[in-house]
Amino acid sequence: MRWLKVAVPLVALGVFAAEAANANVPSFVRQTGLTCNQCHMTWTPNPDMTFTGTKFRLNGYRTPWVAEKIEAGEEGALNGRRLVLSVTGYLSFHMRSLLLTQSKPNSNPASAEPRANAVTTQPFQSLAWDFTGPITENVGIWTEWYSTQTTTGTGNRYGLVDNDEYDVKMTFNPGDGGNIIGFGINNQPLTSPFFGAFGSGVASNLGTVVHLETHAWIKDRVALTFMVAPGQDNYDYRRMIYGGTLALLPMNTDAMWLMLTVTGIAGNDLVPMISSSGFTGVPSGRLGGTGQTVTYSDAVRGVSATRGGLGSYSAANTGDGTRVMADIRFGFLDKGSWSANSATGFSFQNETYSDGATTKLMAFATSWRIFYERTYGLLFNVSKRLTYEFTDVNGIVHDIPDDLGFGAGFVFRQAMNFAWELQVANSQTVVLDQNWRNGWSWNLRWHFLY
Repeated sequence: MRWLKVAVPLVALGVFAAEAANANVPSFVRQTGLTCNQCHMTWTPNPDMTFTGTKFRLNGYRTPWVAEKIEAGEEGALNGRRLVLSVTGYLSFHMRSLLLTQSKPNSNPASAEPRANAVTTQPFQSLAWDFTGPITENVGIWTEWYSTQTTTGTGNRYGLVDNDEYDVKMTFNPGDGGNIIGFGINNQPLTSPFFGAFGSGVASNLGTVVHLETHAWIKDRVALTFMVAPGQDNYDYRRMIYGGTLALLPMNTDAMWLMLTVTGIAGNDLVPMISSSGFTGVPSGRLGGTGQTVTYSDAVRGVSATRGGLGSYSAANTGDGTRVMADIRFGFLDKGSWSANSATGFSFQNETYSDGATTKLMAFATSWRIFYERTYGLLFNVSKRLTYEFTDVNGIVHDIPDDLGFGAGFVFRQAMNFAWELQVANSQTVVLDQNWRNGWSWNLRWHFLY
């Protein structure tokens, strides 16, 4: 096939390139002197966390008693205590480029099966930059902006910048180095302040738009957090969401860690798990903007058809809801030439709506990463909704069929901050009382951090 004539030389380029460098220069390396490999088993295709990385993140992205303390003085004073820092030490960038990609869409079994899309290239998949690290002795920040290609053509035109991740923590270390008490604001899922982007992939709907949180890390054995949020589609507290995470660490070293967690959220301002939310209009703070409106669509096809023309369910229709996830994290570093990290999750969810309808979900997923010499990695994940059903306003119970989800990949880290990635996965569309054909996708890309 013609695409193989392109793919084979590119793979060979990655495998047989010159000897890899043994250091990298993202901002945390510049600030702390730690290497990427101390906080992450691997940072690609998204970052996981070692025991050290988890503690560093909860400590406000700082290393107490290691980083220099900076004392402020009056401008112009000659006591030598005033220091002006360049922002370059706190900035990191990363870029992804899709060398080759192809997909086949999900499809209705009542219609003709579609053909796979053509193999394509997207050289400017994404560009992102972060401002990270301590901003006072007890306050640290992580924030990430993305600019993605949203226009057609062969140039490097990008869409609007999106502040995708935001996490600010004020932390203290009472007693010895095994304790942390902190407070903060975060716009990621509730488990993200603990573990970052890597997870089991279990269907859990734990994401929030923004939340205020307090957390503690006790003797390197117990971690917990509590949060309150205004809602998943707004910033006011007329209705609220609240939740927390409890983690136990019976194994708590980078040589081998085991973290058992339970995370839950509840409240009456949840975006329904059977709906998706979005925005229309231009924010009032922008030129010509008159404000945005929240819009909803079915995350499960066919739900709105049961409502007699009322459309998709919104957060205003959500009554009480509970979402719980149990999570097991296990990993080890450098046992001989091998390192591994894994996350296995179970979720249990239910919610009621203002018209008396209900939804129940129970799901499972596991994701594993195994690396040789921190250079060659195999990725594998499976997921399944074990129970997924919607009871409509008329009391009719609808099954939402679901097949096994899977993904696999190969990673070659040519340097600590540069990697080639080959990934394949299936995709699904969930529909009331109907199981659609699965789709699939694969891609070959490179990923670079600086």
